[in-house]
Order: sequence, then C-alpha cells, then structure tokens
Amino acid sequence: MKWKLLIVALLAFLVLPMTAGAVDFSIPDVKINAQLEPDGTVRVEEKHTYDFDSEFNGIIREIQPKRGASIEGFTAYEKGKELEIEKRGPEYRVHRKGDSEVITFDLQYTITNGMEMYNDGGQFLWPFFDSRNETDYGNMTITIVPPADASDVLFIGYDSAEGTGKVQPDGTVVFSLGEVDAGDNGDIRVVYEPSLFPGMTASDQDIRPSVKEDQETAIRKREEFIQNQRTTGIFGSVSVAVGILGVGLIGFFASARRKRYSKEAQYEMDANGFYVPSNNMSLPALLLFKNGVASVELMSAALLDLVRKGHVKQVSDDEFELIDANVKLEHEKQLIQLLFYQIGQEKKFTLNELNSYTKEKKNYEAFDKKFTMWKDLVKEELNQYEMKVKTTKERVILSLIGVLGIGFAIAFVYYELYAQLVLVGILTLVAFGFALFYSPYNYEGTLLKLEWERVDKWMKELDTKKWEGLSLDDRFRVLIYGVGVKNPELDAYYKDFVSAQKQLDQNRTKSRHDTGDGYYGSGYYEGSVYNPVFLAGSFNQASSNVSNNAPSSDSSSSGGGGTGGGGGGSGAF
Repeated sequence: MKWKLLIVALLAFLVLPMTAGAVDFSIPDVKINAQLEPDGTVRVEEKHTYDFDSEFNGIIREIQPKRGASIEGFTAYEKGKELEIEKRGPEYRVHRKGDSEVITFDLQYTITNGMEMYNDGGQFLWPFFDSRNETDYGNMTITIVPPADASDVLFIGYDSAEGTGKVQPDGTVVFSLGEVDAGDNGDIRVVYEPSLFPGMTASDQDIRPSVKEDQETAIRKREEFIQNQRTTGIFGSVSVAVGILGVGLIGFFASARRKRYSKEAQYEMDANGFYVPSNNMSLPALLLFKNGVASVELMSAALLDLVRKGHVKQVSDDEFELIDANVKLEHEKQLIQLLFYQIGQEKKFTLNELNSYTKEKKNYEAFDKKFTMWKDLVKEELNQYEMKVKTTKERVILSLIGVLGIGFAIAFVYYELYAQLVLVGILTLVAFGFALFYSPYNYEGTLLKLEWERVDKWMKELDTKKWEGLSLDDRFRVLIYGVGVKNPELDAYYKDFVSAQKQLDQNRTKSRHDTGDGYYGSGYYEGSVYNPVFLAGSFNQASSNVSNNAPSSDSSSSGGGGTGGGGGGSGAF
C-alpha cells in the first residue's frame, strides 16, 4: 500500500506543477510585416502584444516552416532590449519574467527558401499560423512588402484570411484579419512580377493562372454563399414563424382545455360543499400523485395508513406492532416486509431500529432494493388510474418542430444569420421542453388535484368548523395527508384528532355496539395514534442516513493545416 501511495505522490509532483503553473493571458494585437528580398529570402518582423493576468516566465512562438523552407536568426526584443531565446524544435521560448503586465514583444527572423519563382511571377505562400495554434488573436494584421514598387500584383487569403487582403499603391498587400480564433487556418498568398526577384531562378511553369483560378473560385463561392444566405434567411424565417405558430396553437388549446376542466371541477366541488375527497386510490398513491416523487419520507405516511386500516398498531411514539398482514395492495405488503421483517423483528418495528439500520453502510444495498420495489409498486398503483390526457400527437408535432429547429440552427450558424439563430434557438428549446414536460391532467386528475388543494388551503387556514364536521376516518386521512405533504400545522391537527378520538372512545365505552362513524367497527383501527411529527422526523433522518451511505462515483500533438505542412501559433509559460 505504501508503494502505491508513493507512486501517486510522485505523479502528483510531476503533473501538478504543469497544471497549477498555467499562465493567464491574452493576445489582443498582432502585427506581422514580411519584407520580400530580391533573392527570395523574407525578413519578418512580428509585434505581439500580450496582456498577462498572472505571473509569467515568457512567451512561446511556434514557427513550423513549410517543406523546403527554414527559419534563421530568430531574435526577440522588448523596447529595443534583446531577450533570451530558447529553441525547442519548432518552438521559440522568449524568456521574460513578470506579473500582470501588458508587453509588446518584437520578434525578428528570416525565412530562407520561403518563396517560389515561376515564369510569370515570384510567389510568397505562407502560413503564419494554423490549426496547431491554441491561442485567440484579438486583432491580426499581416503586411507583405515587395522588394520595390510593384504594379502587377495578385493576392488571395484562405480560410480566416479570405477576403481580408487589400493592395496599396506601391504594391504592398495588407491582410486585415481582425479576430482569429484558436485552431483556425489562414494562409496568405501574394504573386509579384518576376523582374523584382533577379536573384531567384525560375521554374518552367506559370503561377498566375492558378492564383486567378483560386480568386475566381473564391468569388464564385462567395456569391453562392450570399445567395444561399438570402434564400436560407427567407425560408428559415418563414419556417420559424410557422413553428412559433404551431407551438402557440398547441399551447393555446392546452390552456383552454385546462381552464375548462378546472371550471367544471370547481363547479362540482361547489355543488357538493366541503368534503375530504374519497376514492379508490390509496393514500400513498395519492401523495405520489400530489408530490410527484416517492421519497423515504413518504413511507411514514404509508405506515400511518396501515395504522388507519387496522393492520398495524402504534404502541408508542417509537414502536409499532403488526396486527394483520392480510393487506390488499402489493406496495403495502412490500412495506410490511421491509419495516417489520427486514428492519424490525417478531412483527415489531421501532423508529430507533430504522435509524440504526439506515446508518449502517452494509445495509444500504438491501434497503435500497426494497425501497425501490416499494416505490415502483406505488407508481404501479397510481398508473392504474388515468389522470393525464393522452398527448401523443402534440408531442410528436412538438418534437418534429424541435428537430427541424436544430437543422435550421445549423444552417443559420453556417450562413451567419445570427438574429434568426436566436429565434430558432428559443423555438427549439421551447418545443423540446414542451414535448418533454407537457403532461396535462384530464378531468378526473384536475378534480382530484383541486379537491386536495382545497384541503391544503383549509389546513393552512385552520378552519376548525370544517374539521369538526368530519368523520374520524376522514380526519385520520387528512392527518396522514398532512404528514405526506409536510404540512406546517401538522401538530395542531394531531391534537384535534386526539381530542376527537378520545370522544369516540367515550362513546364506545357507553355502547360497544355503536362504532360512532361506520369505519372503525368494520376492521379499521380503534387504538391510539401518537405524535406524527416525531414519526415524520424519524423517517426524514432515515432518508438523510440513506443519502450519506449512497455510493459515489469517482471521477498530443497533431499535424497542422497550413500550406506545405507549415504553420504555428502562440503561447506563454
């Protein structure tokens, strides 16, 4: 074990200095001036402005010459002061320590065999940067200067340099690239008349037709791009408008249907006066319907529902005893199995046992398996009741709108239609979100939802007159509901419930043949109920224990894209 720790420490020592020592910087301005000489050599001067936001030791300029060419005499200066250079392959490291400064570095070097001579002109085709570059340039300008005044000039820029060139009266060509993203290519190409390069030997070929062909191709592609941009903009805008209309209509009809169901449900509720909803759905399934999630805390309400039905007896605040395991619902059987046989013993279960059991990491897998089974069975019961509108057609339409939106977004990015891109982005998100979460209640679901929302409101208002008119079983169901939704007035309702229960017990003492309200003489629980606030708190603690015991998951160089294999980039260290 010690040697393993030693290896980890060694790796950390080797890796961390590289990552922790990263330099925070930007390059807001780059000016490159290439002076072509009569013999075909090229004298280059580059001014790189660095904005450092941290400590640094210097800068890196990678220059990968294209095949057949070479870099010679690389030097670096700051305000006329020469700086130390360290060469590592194609990288030139300029040493200059500092901290949070703005510095302009003057780099100078000569390119040998960087030009080609043809019958009809001398060509300079060069990649000053390529896809190997890992740094954005804020504003880049590349200037190509002929040996003497030139009149017959051809030039073209490729990739990020396309369309950026402009010739000056003396034949100088200036490529104003502006912002250049890391990883971009941007070759520049200039051809001057052959008389300017008497020191070069010409090959028996012409170069100008090739450059003109590239220029014509670039112009044609640009015209096609503009035409396609216009067509895509018109067609895309109409399609986006249709998509917005489609989503709007689906939303309109969905809203109208929801309002109609709510109005009809409200009318039915008003006609029947105040009541606690009663249906075939169990309270755990109802609480899942209301909360949207089956949590460990929900088990406290499910346990109280077993007490209500007489299957379980609450002996004290902490202790429960299984009286009758003959339950009707599968999730009730699963809950009894988990609490009284897996956690408890001899048909008895205590909240202290629950806390101790869930604290032990070794029990997590077994508990989680049983809890998941119980949760799935509650969902299975809820799914038996149709509470939602079938929305397959609407979801398909919304999904199609979203998919088409993605297609148009890609086209808008390519054709630089950013206003339309924003609109289609919003439309796509809304369409997919609508399709994903659009699950409206039908009339039955709306009625059940509003019925229990009215109970919620009544509980918050503490309307004791309505409470006094309820049967003991209705009061018990409201109490369990309050546990499930974590009602803040739960303690007050428990005290009222205990008072009502005592009154019923007194009536039973006078006449054992009269059950008082029709439920408790037919197999429903007749014993005492202890403070549900303590019960809910214990299951909440168990939920925290389970969460704490849950397992947690642990969490080269490449070729460039410049002409002739050349290229490079910038950095810092």
